[in-house]
Amino acid sequence: MAERKKLTTRKPAAAKEAAAEAPKEAPKHVERAMRDVKEDVKPRRVIYDTHPDIHSKLSMMRSMSRDNVPVKTFLDEAVQDLFEKYRKGEGQYEVKDIDRILGD
Repeated sequence: MAERKKLTTRKPAAAKEAAAEAPKEAPKHVERAMRDVKEDVKPRRVIYDTHPDIHSKLSMMRSMSRDNVPVKTFLDEAVQDLFEKYRKGEGQYEVKDIDRILGD
């Protein structure tokens, strides 16, 4: 019969060495910051339902723009303007800690 191995709570020496050489995992906030500064960040989808008049105006703006600018680019510009408005304290709604939310 085969001889049974003795059970222990200790790790083998090779596992200890591998664990010592393996890079430690960065904290989540560091991982998030590193991900944010990368060039290849994938955009996230924001679902936006609007009145048909606004939709048609945005479509006309797209078609009348020199470079056929996509509607989402116009919306991104509008959101950036909204952030600036709230940063200045001119927003329509009260938002706590807006400087922390929007950053510097």
